[in-house]
Amino acid sequence: MHNVDVRNVDLGQIMYFIKVAETMNISKTAEYFHLTQPVLSKKMAGLEKQLDLQLFIRTNRLVSLTPAGKYLYEKWKNIVSGLEEDIQQAHILQTGRSKSLVIACMDSFRPENFLVPLIEQFRADHPDIHLRIESDAAQDIRSLLQNNEADIIFSIQYDFDNRDMDQITCRFFGETPHCACMKRTNPLAGHESLSIDDLKYSEFICISPQVLPEYVHMLHELCQPYGFVPNITNYVTSANSLTLNIYSDQEIFICDKYYADGNSENHVLIPIRDTASHIVVAWRKDNPKKYLSDFIKTTEEVFHR
Repeated sequence: MHNVDVRNVDLGQIMYFIKVAETMNISKTAEYFHLTQPVLSKKMAGLEKQLDLQLFIRTNRLVSLTPAGKYLYEKWKNIVSGLEEDIQQAHILQTGRSKSLVIACMDSFRPENFLVPLIEQFRADHPDIHLRIESDAAQDIRSLLQNNEADIIFSIQYDFDNRDMDQITCRFFGETPHCACMKRTNPLAGHESLSIDDLKYSEFICISPQVLPEYVHMLHELCQPYGFVPNITNYVTSANSLTLNIYSDQEIFICDKYYADGNSENHVLIPIRDTASHIVVAWRKDNPKKYLSDFIKTTEEVFHR
């Protein structure tokens, strides 16, 4: 057994290692931590020397994990988030509040439509409960819920359709038609509403199936009854990137009225008839926090106003 003095390994090195393992790119990780690439490379080499392990296989600026590196990444990847959670809880205890809820919402939603009034109402009714709000992509907040890192999430219907989540309770709120987002100069932009059939000659921008296959599945399901396959001409890695990639008057993407970038000066959201989307509110069945039910009740009241 190797005699490694773990006192020489600091938390910063572990944070750098985890991020490099996630990005597989020294330059991007260095930029994330506001370091230079040589400084970060030196820190990773120092970690390997201290542990007497080869963690990475290096090819120019790209890296891959060795078996030892993969093992430590799987063991360490939750350490930092766990420490942050512990520190957050300690601050809560210091303020005299022992109750807390972690709420996660899709970062492509417009929070003023439902989340802001919901949080304001709940805080007014329950000042003794500390709320922490997280915002991220659909697949990431779903992971937070599954890993017990969030108590309740606000997501989109297509991310939960046809998904086996036995330990999760879901409720649908805020029914709305799907919408087509397009440039205001698109020939379809003057319509008050559209049908899916009106979109058959459009060029669709889509979230990558490698990132969120549920979005691609939703798009095909919408078009299939009308006898066509969507002409997908561009893939993006996040919902927040969709509007940034509309260049021509033929390009569109599918969202709903809660989409954050839908009210810009350059784009318009047009409802699509005979379609329906919802906000999904989801939580774990085994969540022990009794006051979670109070938050769910407030959610129902806000959406039913």
